[in-house]
Amino acid sequence: MNKLRSNSLISKFIRIITILATVYLVIILLYIVPKGLEQADNSHNELEQKLALSLSKSAAIAIFVNNSEIASEVIDALLLHQEIDAVKLESDGGIVFTSNPLLFDESSSTENINRYRLYSPVDAQPIGTLLIHSDSRVLQQRAISRVLYQVGFILVQFLFTVMVLVLVLKKIVGRPLTTLSKALDSATPGHSEIIPINKANENNEIGVVAHSVNTFINNSHQAIERERELRAQIEHWEQHYRHMAEQDSLTGLKNRLGCEKYIEKASLTHQYIALLLMDLDGFKAVNDDFGHAAGDFTLTEIARRFSVELEESNLAGVVGRIGGDEFVIYLALHQNDSAPIQSLAHNIVQSANQPILYQSNLIQVGCSVGIAVHANQQFDIDKLIQHADKAMYSVKQMRKNDFSFYQTMKEESPLP
Repeated sequence: MNKLRSNSLISKFIRIITILATVYLVIILLYIVPKGLEQADNSHNELEQKLALSLSKSAAIAIFVNNSEIASEVIDALLLHQEIDAVKLESDGGIVFTSNPLLFDESSSTENINRYRLYSPVDAQPIGTLLIHSDSRVLQQRAISRVLYQVGFILVQFLFTVMVLVLVLKKIVGRPLTTLSKALDSATPGHSEIIPINKANENNEIGVVAHSVNTFINNSHQAIERERELRAQIEHWEQHYRHMAEQDSLTGLKNRLGCEKYIEKASLTHQYIALLLMDLDGFKAVNDDFGHAAGDFTLTEIARRFSVELEESNLAGVVGRIGGDEFVIYLALHQNDSAPIQSLAHNIVQSANQPILYQSNLIQVGCSVGIAVHANQQFDIDKLIQHADKAMYSVKQMRKNDFSFYQTMKEESPLP
């Protein structure tokens, strides 16, 4: 009877280990396969980038001097690699050297083409582009071969491990389990007597069981600690990404979502919400005359000035950038008083008018401000923005570089 029980237990144990090993194998394969494909793609991209970098000077010289021989050498050097099936050198002035024009015409919008800018050997200015078309079939074959090799290696390890485990269980674990089952069968339930252990068994199966229990407890504790650390990290990153979702990446101000969340909270404790909608005057000329880097610098400096003006006004509010050269200041007010709003708007216009020094150049922009105020009971953020936009539009049409209140504001939210 005991023998039958022992054999049944060993069989179940072997089946459990086989199932767990199979699940482990499936998990490993689910990780290995996409990871292998990704690594193969990364290896190709890295190789292609190195090739493009090493040949970029020659390619630039070829299109700079319009030399077909140099261009052919560059193209042939790249085509030595099987994963590259077409190369094209194209200057900004219309000079083209290519190994397969038809392929580029048919695939110019596909993901198989990588572009690398070429720069003049004289003044390092952009003069053209190196286009490399990858052979997707070769890339797929190499990636699949690499993955199949890894999968085969894992399968061999898996089969070898399972076979060894089965032999170990039958020859080494089976007999001690039989002895242990007999000892447990002879024990009397309800009594405090321990199961006698011979000295010969102190370092074998009985010791392994005790060690396994202690190991299980220790591993469980470590797993719990790792889970706590993971939860803390998840909370940290959730807060980080939540903050990023509410912040304008260029200026560091609140974006539209961040401003709306601020107003939602402020409207619970304040009686009035005011909106100053600012649009920069002459900003397009900054980008046209000095470049987009100067435009970004201007937006950042204007954002800093607006933040300083709000802070010095001692009014509760938030400065935000809602897109392009449009800024907003939302104010949370306890009293419907236009004086501090007018003062802040005046300072905002004056601050925006101050010249901005950028790389020894003075940049001059203006600012048109539209103002709207809503009582908390009537607060509608879309309507508030619409009213402020109309007020700003009237400034843009009449004189610019000034501020104006929404004309019908007195009917909806009278000011003293």
